[in-house]
Amino acid sequence: MSEYPKDLRYTTSHVWAKVDLKKRQARIGVTEEMTLRLREILSIDMPMIGDELEMDAPCLHIHRANSVFNLPSPLTGRILEINRDVLDKPSLLFLEPYRYWLFDMEYDEIDELDMLMNVNQYISYLDTI
Repeated sequence: MSEYPKDLRYTTSHVWAKVDLKKRQARIGVTEEMTLRLREILSIDMPMIGDELEMDAPCLHIHRANSVFNLPSPLTGRILEINRDVLDKPSLLFLEPYRYWLFDMEYDEIDELDMLMNVNQYISYLDTI
């Protein structure tokens, strides 16, 4: 069994969020489970700085050899920064998915945080799929 960071929140679409409550910001990435499911990434289309995101709406597109995977936003808010290292070299996500993040965002609705899972809930969720 993998070690999942305890300080992150998780979604059923295998996205993690490292939340800063004081700044109302979150750093967003994909879980190790997602990298195992993807197996390969040729390129990523990321949102642009300033783009508005809606919770559960597709916010970026991961291109694989024969398909495109649309990743939903874990929260509602706006993009503050994208990780250009991952944009240029998506394979970094396979090396250390909890170190290499996708984007930073400012979130609007603090109540949406309650819809994200803690590490124990995420591990239990993984046992059901």
